[in-house]
Amino acid sequence: MATVSTLAPSQESSIDVARRWAIDKRLPTPAYLQLHAHLVSSIESGAWPPGEALPSERDLAAALGLSRMTVRRAFEEVARDGLLEQRRGSGTYVRSRRLEQTVDRVIGFSDEARLLGFRPGSRVLEVTEVAADQEVAGALGCQVGALLRRISRVRTADETPLAYQVAYLRPSMLALGADDLAWHQSLYAAVESRFGVAPQRARQTITARLPTRQERRLLLIDRYAPVLALERTTFDGDDAPFEFVRSAYRGDLYALALDLRAPEPA
Repeated sequence: MATVSTLAPSQESSIDVARRWAIDKRLPTPAYLQLHAHLVSSIESGAWPPGEALPSERDLAAALGLSRMTVRRAFEEVARDGLLEQRRGSGTYVRSRRLEQTVDRVIGFSDEARLLGFRPGSRVLEVTEVAADQEVAGALGCQVGALLRRISRVRTADETPLAYQVAYLRPSMLALGADDLAWHQSLYAAVESRFGVAPQRARQTITARLPTRQERRLLLIDRYAPVLALERTTFDGDDAPFEFVRSAYRGDLYALALDLRAPEPA
């Protein structure tokens, strides 16, 4: 006997779900693949938006007359497709779209996100003066102990926390403040407006690691969720460094793409 349902918001009961989906055990297609097809179709159609929690394996299995093993296998297959994420101790959720940055140009987070169809956002945690330590001083070409502007932010895409960034500006840019960031909504736009400086090139390193406690709290991830740690030094038109930034991006929502070409014939 067929059972019918459509994927519905998590507040609906499993009986409501069961009334709208079709899982027919008489078909040669295994039940977990039928369930997989319904999940994929409903997620891609937007019926179940990013961030929504799915019914538990137990509830969905009971509603559809399936075993928990069948439901679990379907969830795992959709997770392999990159559409679901299974959070330890929390449940299964529709995964947000991944922001893929092409590393072939110097562009700020906000502009990159807009180009990719995301709605960029930023939560400013701190705008303060700090003394340059040895690493930051080396990157910015200033004296150890020189006063710098430090800006800490959580960057979001479609309101989902994506990255934690701490940026340091060279001593000559100490005058930039929180009001400049609030007005321009972009650090590079604020720097250009205030100082007439625009980024011309950058040097960036990327490593993968586990998140710190602070990163877990700010990015809403668990202790075993990997992050991409980026360090970038940005240079102005005179090839002088003006920004050094450390970022931790969520590995499940952010990817870096490299455009590679064959060498020119000799």
